[in-house]
Amino acid sequence: MAYAPPAAAELKVRSPLVEWREFEFEHNSLLTFDRRKSALNGNQSYTFEVGYGVTPWWQLEIEIEVETQALAGQNHRLNARTIENTFQVLPQGKYWADLGFFVEYSNSLIRGEPSEIVVGPIVQKEAPGFFGATTLHTVNAFVTREVGHNRGGRTGMFVAAQSRLRLHPLLEPGLELYYNVNDVGRPGRLRDQEVLAGPVLAGAYALGRAGLPGKVKYEVGYLFGATEQSARGAVRWRFEYELAF
Repeated sequence: MAYAPPAAAELKVRSPLVEWREFEFEHNSLLTFDRRKSALNGNQSYTFEVGYGVTPWWQLEIEIEVETQALAGQNHRLNARTIENTFQVLPQGKYWADLGFFVEYSNSLIRGEPSEIVVGPIVQKEAPGFFGATTLHTVNAFVTREVGHNRGGRTGMFVAAQSRLRLHPLLEPGLELYYNVNDVGRPGRLRDQEVLAGPVLAGAYALGRAGLPGKVKYEVGYLFGATEQSARGAVRWRFEYELAF
């Protein structure tokens, strides 16, 4: 099968925290590398989304996904429209970890392909680190299910984890892991599942220092495939602009 991450397996780690009355625009991209004639080589995915903190505990986002599968010789095509909801379950910093819950509906725009529902918890913990800096650990554990026309009976699982060393707001190096199973009822062997891991660099800059409103964030990572069903390598990047009202 060609490497084509479903909406549930968009390669990013989500935060459980909601910023009330904050508007955001976000762009995520992914480019894979593998053997020259492999279905896992040269595939691209781009998502664009806008979000808003509707309440102190609920953030709503609307996303469109554009995708290219190199082996099939496709041009960029609109793949899905998605509605994402993040619910902050616990107040930040009050308990051992911060907890959120994620609910997503992805409406497929490709004829004959089913839509998808994604649900699951988000856990985040800040802990002591090195060099006088703290570390931030985040885990997403989502269950996926196809819905609508031509839906299958499988239940999938997608896990994303990231640990970052908070050296400086502009420079937070870390590691991340993505694990994707198409059918938890019949997962097969580990080599039949998708596992990607590698280093990531993240940061944020308050534009007020330059006399402009808002804040920008970035993440850039390189992932190594650990199984036969994973691309040998993948580059991902994420840019976000935030503006509080």
